[in-house]
Amino acid sequence: MIACLWGLSVAVVEVGLRTFPPLLLSAFRYYVAGALLLGYVAVTTDDWYPETRMDVVAVCGGGVFWIAVGNGVWFVGQELTTSVLSGLMMSLTPIATVSVSWVLLPEDRLTLVSLVGLFVSFGGALLLLRPADTATISAAVVGKALLLVGVLGLAVGSSLIRWASASLPSTTRTAWSALLGAVVIHSLSVLSGEQWGLSVTMTGLVSLLYLSVGATAFAYVLFFSLLDRYPAIEVTLITYLVPLVAAVVGWSLFDEPITRRMVAGFLVIVVGFSLMKYRALRNELD
Repeated sequence: MIACLWGLSVAVVEVGLRTFPPLLLSAFRYYVAGALLLGYVAVTTDDWYPETRMDVVAVCGGGVFWIAVGNGVWFVGQELTTSVLSGLMMSLTPIATVSVSWVLLPEDRLTLVSLVGLFVSFGGALLLLRPADTATISAAVVGKALLLVGVLGLAVGSSLIRWASASLPSTTRTAWSALLGAVVIHSLSVLSGEQWGLSVTMTGLVSLLYLSVGATAFAYVLFFSLLDRYPAIEVTLITYLVPLVAAVVGWSLFDEPITRRMVAGFLVIVVGFSLMKYRALRNELD
């Protein structure tokens, strides 16, 4: 269900961008989701606000990097590309996270086999990022670069959260991160001069509600509940289903092409990530 919620959201963003500017759409999404999640944790737990310095560091890592950069910049990049490519680029997130963790978290440094997997995955990324025509600075090339920046934001944010080792429950941390990220993204929207005519279509409103409630608040609660019951490696493998759902939805709704190079790049990334995490996968399968 989580893969479907997140995979469908990539196509829903395409619809929402027809009504809202990209940064403003992302800000509205996290305002609503953050308020809903904060209300949820206020009712279900006593730990509903940051208390320590590490709690604040984790919230800032999530709000600034994971949400503002990882999702706000991502929205701008998707506007310049397609939902199919955007979904496939999500497959880079686990790779980038492992790479950044290698720097910030010495205990997570890669083995030789894992390093080979990292380079294999980088080859898959090149297949996704290489322009189909001549390598000119076009909107599509800029869009791909922004998607890559978004991936790095997700990786840095995730690593900072883990490095902080905050005592705050993950759902509480996500609620505050969402609200902080919304404020940062909204500020970027104002500074970039985004224009919005204050007109809202029914499809635009529905897309915003889905992104806020379904793809963020509801999906995050489901994701965190799975982490409480199952090993993390099993849960995080869900993210590899997201690009497949996004590609199928983008192809069926918007007639966006799924090229052989996209498929090949995605498969190479999966092979590389499997090499990087082969020990954890083997342990979970034994």
